[in-house]
Parts: sequence; structure tokens; C-alpha cells
Amino acid sequence: MADRDLDSLKEQIKYETEVSRFTALLTVAIGGSSLGLILGTLTPLRVTLAAVGVLSTLALAIVIWRLDRRIRALIAQMKELP
Repeated sequence: MADRDLDSLKEQIKYETEVSRFTALLTVAIGGSSLGLILGTLTPLRVTLAAVGVLSTLALAIVIWRLDRRIRALIAQMKELP
């Protein structure tokens, strides 16, 4: 029974890690695009899109932080299993 729980936790940790990696790449891509919008001529549309990109980047950074905490909790739970 403990082996099944351990395998389940390992798979969940792998999944959460992959989601974290994808979210980190997405954060970098959106942040870079927002910076690229600001470097051009400043029009109201570009500034608005850049602001939305910055807010999205901040939201994704919070998601990454929460995923990291969840992964650490799963690892701690795995260590508690006999």
C-alpha cells in the first residue's frame, strides 16, 4: 500500500514540476514581449498591451511561487511515508 502511495506522490511531483517549468517559460515569454512593446514608439494601445503583459507576468510569478510551495509540501509528505 505504501509503495502505491509513494508512486502516486512521485507522479504528482513530476506533473507539478512540468507545469511549473511550462509556467516559468510562459512568464519569460510574456515578460519579454511586454518589454518589446515598450521599446517601440509609445502609443496608447502599445502601453495598454504592455501593462496587461506586466500584470500577466506578475500573476504567473505568483502561480509559480504557489506551485513551488505545493511541490515542497508533496516532497515532505513523501518523506513521511515509511
